[in-house]
Amino acid sequence: MKQIFLYLFLLLSFSTYAQKQDSAFTISGKFNKVKTGKIFLTVYGSSTTVKDSANIDNGVFLFNGNVEKPATAFITMKDHKDDNLRFFVEPGNLYVSGDGDKLKDLVISGSALNLDDKKLSDFLKPVNTEEEKYYAAYDIANKKKDKAALDSLDKLESLMTERKRSFIKSFVLNNPKSYRSAMAITENFGYYAEAIEVEPLYNALHASIKNTAIGEQVKKMLDIYKTIAIGQIAPEITQLDTNTVKLSLSSLRGKYVLVDFWASWCAPCRKENPNIVKAYQVYNTKGFEIFGVSYDNEKGAAKWKKAIIDDGLIWKQVSDLQGWKNSTSEQYYIKAIPSNLLLDKEGRIIAKNLFGDKLIDKLKELLN
Repeated sequence: MKQIFLYLFLLLSFSTYAQKQDSAFTISGKFNKVKTGKIFLTVYGSSTTVKDSANIDNGVFLFNGNVEKPATAFITMKDHKDDNLRFFVEPGNLYVSGDGDKLKDLVISGSALNLDDKKLSDFLKPVNTEEEKYYAAYDIANKKKDKAALDSLDKLESLMTERKRSFIKSFVLNNPKSYRSAMAITENFGYYAEAIEVEPLYNALHASIKNTAIGEQVKKMLDIYKTIAIGQIAPEITQLDTNTVKLSLSSLRGKYVLVDFWASWCAPCRKENPNIVKAYQVYNTKGFEIFGVSYDNEKGAAKWKKAIIDDGLIWKQVSDLQGWKNSTSEQYYIKAIPSNLLLDKEGRIIAKNLFGDKLIDKLKELLN
């Protein structure tokens, strides 16, 4: 269930939309059934989270604020457990309407972005229903520690991702002038994806969208994917090992190298480590090496070193101890871990994200 550890950009990337200047917003609300009480607003900006509250008076409430650029927001109420309204705050006047007893059923108007978001949400209902069933099954298997079921579900996850991406592709191609289309690209192709998948979607976007901040983000993602495509020389990585000695990826030229992005706090990474250990034990003497890059931070340095010992990771390990701000996150567009690349003896990328038995199978093909 690797996607649990997707970078928070999957939430915060919503805030990269469109305009670049600060701008005021108002959110006017009118409930038909709920006449009094208190309502809460949380806005996730690009660098800050703002929380506000308002009194409901005869079913009416009002929020005022400013956003640097449109951002993800949630409306909640104290007595509405597991019930909220997710939407986008953008410059201008927004209107919230409905009975008020079920926040998720409220309607947002006055916003083209939110209309497109609703359109996408409705379009994805078949996929989202499948995902809900998947995660429910995963929770049950995890509680029972049913390894066979968990392994089966892990394989199913990649198929679900492919299916969802096919829906996103269709939405983008049919809505090239929608800001939401560009957002959907970053949300769904911002991890474990290739330039060949993203390029036709970017090319399909209307020029007016390409020139927005979110359009520029899609282009940046695409450009990085091109630099780390199969056949490209892997960009240099130079960070400190556990003894604070500089170590560079290029120093391992002449061997097949797995560049492994992981962290001590990442449960799927720790689950994957035994597979990597097995591959190393079998193929290290045949010309296989590993270059581990940790996404731990300074506070987690001791846990990083302990995880290396506990999991038996006896190969090269480095980190800049910046967590998700590790320099490779932008350099390789790593937004989900575990993630890996297999390099040939010249440092060219020949495979990606070889999890489970796939790593052993590939090494067997190359080194036996």
